[in-house]
Amino acid sequence: MTARTFRLALFGFSETEQRVMASVLRLAAGRGRQYLLAEPTDRHHADIAIVDMDQQRAVRDWRNCLGADERMPALQVAAEPPSMDTEGVCIRRPITVKRLLDGLDGVTIRSFRYVPELTIQDDNDGAAFSDGAIAEADRTARTTLSSGMRALVVDDSPPVRKLMSIKLGLFGIEVDLAETGEEALLLVRDQHYDIVFLDLTLPGIDGYSVCKSIRRTRELRDLQVVMLTARGSRIDRIRGTMAGCSAYLTKPVEQESLHAILKQFLSEDVANADQQGARG
Repeated sequence: MTARTFRLALFGFSETEQRVMASVLRLAAGRGRQYLLAEPTDRHHADIAIVDMDQQRAVRDWRNCLGADERMPALQVAAEPPSMDTEGVCIRRPITVKRLLDGLDGVTIRSFRYVPELTIQDDNDGAAFSDGAIAEADRTARTTLSSGMRALVVDDSPPVRKLMSIKLGLFGIEVDLAETGEEALLLVRDQHYDIVFLDLTLPGIDGYSVCKSIRRTRELRDLQVVMLTARGSRIDRIRGTMAGCSAYLTKPVEQESLHAILKQFLSEDVANADQQGARG
């Protein structure tokens, strides 16, 4: 996966703190997220602000940077956590490597729905859920405003179900989970779904059979079915197409691939949730 680059604009801070932040970002160049400091004259084009909340002028400049109707998402830095924006991401002084990078990662998760840590595959173990970025993503998914869309994830792997639920939740999509084909068929006949993510290899009825059954049901013929598979062979794709699937996602499922599927099959409001959040 190619790391995504976020441009940062500084508002306030002493020369010493600016040098510290520049050094940290240079040392962190090999991570799943890339951070690049914007020139002061170009900060209105940045993606994220880092704001010295202890300087009133810096706070005012940040608020006015994009105009009255928009505010650049920010990492707030203060001697004490600020009370004026309880929904923002805040870190305490002094600025340390861990505080700065954890804080910036939190902004990318909340405002851009960007979580490269959520690479979904069958062999993820429970320890992955203790990762700070994944825990932050889970909290954000639980508090994201609902888009009104609903998805069903069918997979016999608990880590895959959990991580798919987080990823879809970050876009405001409500998620139901099933671990067998039989359970999936009961749910799709009883609930309305906008999209189904269906593993090919399931205990009992396999994903091909589930998809065929959905397509044979008149009320479900327009339901989008995306097959999840760890196998990327041409034969698998032909079988999936013959079964009536809408598209494929090969595990490990990466964020960019999932986002492309949402853009293709769901509303623009859901597909562009990360962009909307970035300027919210």
